[in-house]
Amino acid sequence: MKAAWRWVRTAFSLLMLLAWCWCSANHELVQYLLQQGSGQLNVLFHTVGLDEYSRNLEPGSREFDNSCLIDKIKTYSVDSIGYVPGKSYQTVFVQTESTTLWVITASKPFALEPYEWEFPLVGKVSYKGYFDKARATAEYNHLRALGYDVDMRSVSAWSTLGWFNDPLLSSMLSRSRPRFCELLFHELFHATCYLPSSVDLNENMASFVARKATLRFLAADSGLVKQYMIEEADEKMFNDFMFRQCAKLNQYYRSSERMSHRFEGKLALMKQIADSVAKLPFHNAKPYLARSTAIMKSKNAFFVDLRQYDSLQDSLEAVFNKNYNGNLKKLVCDLKQSQINH
Repeated sequence: MKAAWRWVRTAFSLLMLLAWCWCSANHELVQYLLQQGSGQLNVLFHTVGLDEYSRNLEPGSREFDNSCLIDKIKTYSVDSIGYVPGKSYQTVFVQTESTTLWVITASKPFALEPYEWEFPLVGKVSYKGYFDKARATAEYNHLRALGYDVDMRSVSAWSTLGWFNDPLLSSMLSRSRPRFCELLFHELFHATCYLPSSVDLNENMASFVARKATLRFLAADSGLVKQYMIEEADEKMFNDFMFRQCAKLNQYYRSSERMSHRFEGKLALMKQIADSVAKLPFHNAKPYLARSTAIMKSKNAFFVDLRQYDSLQDSLEAVFNKNYNGNLKKLVCDLKQSQINH
């Protein structure tokens, strides 16, 4: 018995030593994870029940109507699309400020190649989130000082990939009904399927499935479907245009390696791209004109962000039609199985 106990103590001491060595070698990562954990816990422990929150909303308001949709969206996502059941979105984090989370992305200055961080469980990711704007700004400035093109943006929702019961952010409820549905379908997808070190694929798949699910969920309301399809047509036109510009940028970066005024040429090309947005025949141009400013500010990081969510949509559409004949639930079930096999 004493020998067994000595073995247990030795094994425990060895594990503690290994943990200490890992933490010492990764002290910046450990500090970041502790900060993120604190921010996440602050959100999780300062929520109110959805029913309680909804009672204080004005009946007929956008926020009230969206709150009444949540259970229907979750049920539909499980029964009709094959999502994994979960207990997220039963509570609401009441925001005192419009932004709760900031995300940093970065790219090499003369290549559309994202800067990547590596984290336990999720692997390599091309973005880094912060619950503290000052820390996000410090990371933004640090990466810019290293020469990267950097983008810092607020996000309206995030997923803990099923590890926690994610709350709604109160600002989410102010979205239009189609965009609210799309957002929930997108985030709930991440809790159903997420492949480590595959950010672009994960986000593109979540976007693809969420858009299909939104159209089907709202099918009985032809007015909302028409509104959503018009918005999606604008979005596709913008994305298609931007991906063509990605090809131009890549060509310029390859051909300008020995140019003395390489940076000036890059800025001129970026301005040409930004100015061209106003010439696109949008149904509603206002949201896209603001992106022209973002292009000049974030430069390559803007295009890295765009590719992360939408670069694979046409390919996914082709596979969906050819291999699944429009069966969204079968696609999701196959993705779940792929995750298990992975």
